[in-house]
Amino acid sequence: MDLKNQVAIVTGAGLGMGRGIAEKLAQCGAAVAVADKSQESAAEAAAAIEQAGGRAIAVTADVSSVDDITRMFDACRARLGDPDILVANAGVSRPCPITQVTEEFFSSIYNVNAKGTLFCLKEAGLHLKAGGRIVVISSCSARLPELGMAVYSSSKAATQLMVDVAALEFAPRGITVNSILPGLTETPTMLRFASQEHRQQAIDKTPLGRLGTTRDIAEVAAFLASKESQWITGQHILVNGGCLSNY
Repeated sequence: MDLKNQVAIVTGAGLGMGRGIAEKLAQCGAAVAVADKSQESAAEAAAAIEQAGGRAIAVTADVSSVDDITRMFDACRARLGDPDILVANAGVSRPCPITQVTEEFFSSIYNVNAKGTLFCLKEAGLHLKAGGRIVVISSCSARLPELGMAVYSSSKAATQLMVDVAALEFAPRGITVNSILPGLTETPTMLRFASQEHRQQAIDKTPLGRLGTTRDIAEVAAFLASKESQWITGQHILVNGGCLSNY
């Protein structure tokens, strides 16, 4: 997967899955705008890419802010050039039973996962080069219901329809739009919130018998970002080891 002379923006790239994706794209030759709401995390991830021989810049951006999204694209264009690739990875996940959901909780999830994705797609539609690639990181929870995850899962399900529409709207310029639906994946966030019991339950339900890794997701993202995926658009790819149920 040769991404030489390509420019990529990866959101939520300071840690975990996003960082793994940013590093993989850089290994394939792309110059990467590492965007994260944490300035420190973005700087550390960009520095690691450069120390490994890649090219990267750090951009501080909270995708719940439309102004930040606009500035993120402006920074990429000014320092690296017009982007060829967007990986909309930034997201938040917290469980909450429906009977305990507050308006504040709802907004905190939807402003990042749904609103953030939509406005990233908007900027990508305006600024990506013809023939570009958009990859949205969704979740298998968008298809496989899980207790306590109504707000999170529905926010991710919303991004799937955004991908479907964007794939139609951006097709005349040769831009493909797809999403990845990871299962439970070993990231700092997962290790912080998922109990050992929950992790083992996920392993027991997964035919391949383990949790996902950031590399598993990054490899698929790199393929969808490459020219080799030119005949794939409007698709939602489960990357969860074959797990068919979250409960």
